[in-house]
Amino acid sequence: MKSISFISFLFFVFLFSACAEKKEVFDPAAAFGMAEEKMQKGDYENARKGYQEIQEKSPERTYEPALMLRIADTYYGEEKYEEALVEYRSFLNYHPANKEAAYVQYQIAMCNYMRLSTIDRDPEMTRTALREFQTLLAKFPKSVYEKEAREGIALCSDLLAQYEMYVAQFYQRKGNLRVAIVRYEKLLADYPGSTVEKDALYEAAKASLTLGEREKARSLAETLVQKYPAMADKAAPLLGQPGTAAR
Repeated sequence: MKSISFISFLFFVFLFSACAEKKEVFDPAAAFGMAEEKMQKGDYENARKGYQEIQEKSPERTYEPALMLRIADTYYGEEKYEEALVEYRSFLNYHPANKEAAYVQYQIAMCNYMRLSTIDRDPEMTRTALREFQTLLAKFPKSVYEKEAREGIALCSDLLAQYEMYVAQFYQRKGNLRVAIVRYEKLLADYPGSTVEKDALYEAAKASLTLGEREKARSLAETLVQKYPAMADKAAPLLGQPGTAAR
């Protein structure tokens, strides 16, 4: 009798445990909702843990667009741009035609843009951001991010122009005028209309005149005056005319 009672007890325990396990079945939809609440509150780390839990406990949803995008956004929200970039690129690899693809490409560009450094540093990150904004325009020309893409292109281009100006002036100060002129000309060719264009034209003309290349200096000075009439007095000596002395 005792043996039978013990067996009955074990069966009861097993049955209770089975019922308990059924009650604890993981609910991906509920978990996603909880993670979304944390996301809305800016609790990015715990939101990400929630999204990742769904991926771990529901492997069939690992590459679900919403989960991949949210995880990327949590990293971006924490300003962990390198990690976010990896996740955004992964999203596009798996879902290139997804309705959120334009947004993701914009975020890829922004991940690079947000890490830009000063003009005296390696401009590679600026070039990368520029390419990503250009990719956004090329692949999604009518997206809601078109204006932001054009603004990003303009800003990155101007930063690159400033970098070329910085390098050219460095060589000019060192007395290496020919190399300086090459850098000024690169700036003028690659980034027309930049905020430093008038300065590049003036400095290139001045360096050319110092080297005795009068025709080249005159041509650059004429372009300067034509595009920036307010510079006429300063450019006059470069044109062989009286005016404010070249400095």
